[in-house]
Amino acid sequence: MLLCSSRVLALRIVSATMVAAAILAFAPTAAAQGTPAGTGTATTAPKKTDPKKAEAAPATATPATAEASTAKPAAEDDSKDVNRAVYISVDIGFTRADVGGISNNTGFDKTSVNGFFGGLGLGYRYKDLRIGARFRDSDTTEYSLWAVMGEIGYGLPFRPVSPVLFAHAGYMFSNGVERGAIASALPAGNVLTPQVQLDGLVVGGEIVASLWLTKFLRVGPFLGVDFSWLHRSQVALPQSIVPITADTRNNALYNDSGSGVGYLLSIGIRGTGDIGF
Repeated sequence: MLLCSSRVLALRIVSATMVAAAILAFAPTAAAQGTPAGTGTATTAPKKTDPKKAEAAPATATPATAEASTAKPAAEDDSKDVNRAVYISVDIGFTRADVGGISNNTGFDKTSVNGFFGGLGLGYRYKDLRIGARFRDSDTTEYSLWAVMGEIGYGLPFRPVSPVLFAHAGYMFSNGVERGAIASALPAGNVLTPQVQLDGLVVGGEIVASLWLTKFLRVGPFLGVDFSWLHRSQVALPQSIVPITADTRNNALYNDSGSGVGYLLSIGIRGTGDIGF
């Protein structure tokens, strides 16, 4: 009987020990799960922000910034030319020339003639100022007059038609004098027209009304006036199949040089192109 009682007591002690151990093992877990949110004493510490990650984060664009970034640049004003350019111009028109219209000592029968001209200009333009050179060929009924001139011009800032004022000066020379200009000085039996040379100074100016077709191309009419001081060299006595009379030999054309002060009136069309840089 004593042995049985001892075994029962031992079993009770082991059972009690196991129950106590189980209670101690599950008590913290149950306490943690059973604690209501916000009622615990422990608080979670806020996470610290990494400075490097903060700097690397892209900034959010505001509506004003987005609108400015998508805005298109304003269109260029095509009515204004570039500040610096090389200009090239071409002339064509009608001319009235009189190589002895102001003072005549040329010895010619006819000094006043009509004809057509063509010209080419090349120069540099800075804003409204132009500096360049011009070549012109005036082909008239009796004379072919070539001129090489330097020019300076200034354009007025009006649109769509811009007036441009030019002044020029240079050298003029003849590329041919027709028979009709010296007919009275030729002997009756002359076949070959003698060579007559004119050369001298030319000074003048013109006004151009340039209509803007594009930003780099303008076309318009112009009116010009030139004054010439031309010298005529002495002409050699021409050949003739019949004897030359004394009147012909004494003609001023064959005995001395001559000169004339004249003018040229020109009206035409000028086209000008700019190569900006």
